[in-house]
Amino acid sequence: MTRCALCPGTNRCLGPDGPESAEVLFIGEAPGINENKQGKVFIGRAGQEVDRHYLPLAGLRRDAVRFVNAIACLPVSVGGKLDASRQKDIDLLTCCAQHHLYPLIARRPPHLLVPLGAFACRAVFGEAFDLDLKHGIPQDTPWGIPAFPMIHPARGMHEPKKMLQIRTDWWRLGKYLKGKLSLRSDDYAGCEDYQEVDGLREIRELDPTLPLACDTESKRDGSPYCFTYSQHRGSGRLIRATRHDLLSVLGKRLQRWEAPILFHNWLYDWTVTDRMGLRFPHQRMVDTMAVSYHLGNLPQGLKALAYRELGMVMEDFDDLVTPYSKAMVLYYYLLCKEHPWPKPEEELVQDDTTGLWKLYKPQGMSTKLKRFFTDYEKAPDTKDVFIMWEKNWVAQQAMMEDVYGPWPGKCITHVPFEKVLYYACRDVDALIRLWPVLQGMKARVRHFSQELWRVA
Repeated sequence: MTRCALCPGTNRCLGPDGPESAEVLFIGEAPGINENKQGKVFIGRAGQEVDRHYLPLAGLRRDAVRFVNAIACLPVSVGGKLDASRQKDIDLLTCCAQHHLYPLIARRPPHLLVPLGAFACRAVFGEAFDLDLKHGIPQDTPWGIPAFPMIHPARGMHEPKKMLQIRTDWWRLGKYLKGKLSLRSDDYAGCEDYQEVDGLREIRELDPTLPLACDTESKRDGSPYCFTYSQHRGSGRLIRATRHDLLSVLGKRLQRWEAPILFHNWLYDWTVTDRMGLRFPHQRMVDTMAVSYHLGNLPQGLKALAYRELGMVMEDFDDLVTPYSKAMVLYYYLLCKEHPWPKPEEELVQDDTTGLWKLYKPQGMSTKLKRFFTDYEKAPDTKDVFIMWEKNWVAQQAMMEDVYGPWPGKCITHVPFEKVLYYACRDVDALIRLWPVLQGMKARVRHFSQELWRVA
């Protein structure tokens, strides 16, 4: 095999294993030490686990499928480990996939691609793919070939709690290949009922015999922004933290509550609700994040749970606030740039090498800000304006905030209210829909294998 332009040239360059006519192409990340020694992909510990356990679980045989790696040779890093935060590894992945993997797919397109692990998924789907969110769920690819992303089987050896999810992925793969996989869809897409509470009637109509899904949003300084709740699927209600009249009535009603009160990560929300003056009957509290954790085969994040179990697509908090907060931060920096900051005084410093003392003139605030805008204008997409605060000016924070007030940072108050309303209400809508799903899983956990907790 020829090598890609960035290949270190140290280890064997391994091609695919399995019949060229195979309908399913499994894509691993890179060869391991055993594969490099024996010259064959997927024959190490993870490969043996795949052959003996996972392929039969999906109803497949090793001699009927094909295996290849996104990177064709054992990486030269310690232990052959890849690191997604290391640009050298990402560059090698891109170069090697373009040289080996993509032509392989183009020459003999399989019926299904199965990328195993984050690096293989990056090669197939691109940088932004979220494996923890989408593993075990069919996805489209640039080649027009469906793909079935899965957690790498080796991860279960290093992180045993992932083994349940890995088993479920392979079981789902078998169902998908037989055309029997049930895919979740959002039953209320486009017809959600999300509203702000502006009167007491809505609160008085709450039924204390039904479960109540709750959530909070807070500002950057930790102070409360709003409280949201839902009792009915497809709906959500928001109370602003400034509406003390509504919160007072809600608090009294909660004291007579008879059904479960649901929070996802109650330990966080408790501090926010406490600052809003809300008190909850603790015997009614249920933390669905803890329920998900104890079931063992589920993600703990609400948005991942909602996507996987309900087909609900939900926006991440960072994606919501960043565009609006970025504009606020840039405006703050622009104001600071125009301010006549005093020039810093010279300092006497000792040279680390020679030990000699010399005068050093620190870079002034005005110079730092001008340089930032010059660099930002050249490459705005690569400059993180929030990280720049930590790197450049946090030491001068007090001086800047004395003139222009608190640094904006990332805060939900920068987002238009109608977008906050949808975002915040969607969380409690997802929670009220998830509750019967989690209850069903808990009822089946001792009677069925984990693959059947959702479908029994």
